[in-house]
Formats: sequence, C-alpha cells, structure tokens
Amino acid sequence: MKKLVFFLLVALFLGSCSGEKKERESRGQEFSAKELQAEAGKKRYPLEQGIIRSTSEAMGMEMSIVTYFDKWGEWEAIETTVPMEVMGEDYSTRTLEIIKGDDHWKIDLDKKTGEHYTLARAINPLGVDVESLSDELLGKMNLEDLGEVEFLGYKCRKMSMKSDKGTQMDYVMWGNVMMSMEGEAMGIQTSSRVTSVEEVAPPQEKFEVPRDIRFTDEE
Repeated sequence: MKKLVFFLLVALFLGSCSGEKKERESRGQEFSAKELQAEAGKKRYPLEQGIIRSTSEAMGMEMSIVTYFDKWGEWEAIETTVPMEVMGEDYSTRTLEIIKGDDHWKIDLDKKTGEHYTLARAINPLGVDVESLSDELLGKMNLEDLGEVEFLGYKCRKMSMKSDKGTQMDYVMWGNVMMSMEGEAMGIQTSSRVTSVEEVAPPQEKFEVPRDIRFTDEE
C-alpha cells in the first residue's frame, strides 16, 4: 500500500513538469550540435561546494529536498522527503540520489533498495548555461529575460517562459541554480523554492553509496 501511495504522489507531482520537459526537448531539436556540446564542462553551481535546502509543491503536496554538492556540482547527493499521513498512518518516504559525473544511484532509504545507471546530465533544469544565454537562444526557448533580482542575498536572474501549449513559468536563477520556479504546466500549479544556501564543505560520506542497499542489477 505504501508503495502505491508513494508512486501516485510522485506521479502527480512530476506530471506537472512533464509537459515543460517535452517542450524543452522539442526546442532542443532546433539547437545545433555545436550549441548543445558547448554546455559540456560548464559549472553547475556558482560555488565549489555547499548545501542547498529547498521545497517543491504541486497539487497541495510538498517535498523537502536537501542537496549536497562538491566539485562545482560534479558530485551531488540529493535527499528527498515526502511527509504524508493517510487515515492516521504515516506514509512518509525518504529517497536518496547520488550523482558522480554521469553515474547515478537512486535509492529508497526505507526499503533499502536502489538502481544504478549512467546518464549524461543537463547543466540545469532548463538544459542550457544561463550565464551565457544569447538573445537567439532565449528566443528558441520561448524565454524572456526579466532582469536582475535579489534572492536570499544573491544576485539572480529572473526569466519567464510562455508557450501555446499551456506552460507559463517564472524562474529565478543564481548562475545555473534554480532558486525558485512558479507557474502552471498542463493545467497544474507547481512551485519550488530554495530556502537556504550553506557555503560550507558537505560531509564527504554523503557521496558514499550506503552498503546495506540491494540494487536491482544484483538480484
């Protein structure tokens, strides 16, 4: 039962972003190979290392996320907690994703199970280096640059995306870090917001895969 509830929760939450992702992929087909390859090797974070805490919400459901990063984002450990109670029973879930380069480990911390795979990453959810966006690329992505804003004391860039497919999103970007996102995709209101940035060295054990996890490729 817990597995079913978690699956439905995540499906509903991520569904609000799927239309936006498809639109990005469609626009990506218009980009030249040179434009896409130019994103390789760019810094994912303005800091070499740190800890970022954030929340995401869709359809009244909220996720709490803690991201530990090092090597300018080459290494990441993302802890996600979904607090939820149904008829007096606790259905909260805790997941962990560890990323080193293109290696990903997705882990269910409650079930002690996980999967490992290799996948090239985009530099950020928008898929392009925000710090070097040209007017031409902004146009291709249906993005409007709304200028500089301050968020949690950092100088950020605000952008807006609108499409004829019903997506309308406002973003606040600190370099390639999405500090906030708010809008509507596929008729679903969704938002995310960074609540704190700690400019500290994260515990290195956060990037170590727990030994008590059973991975699907080991069964």
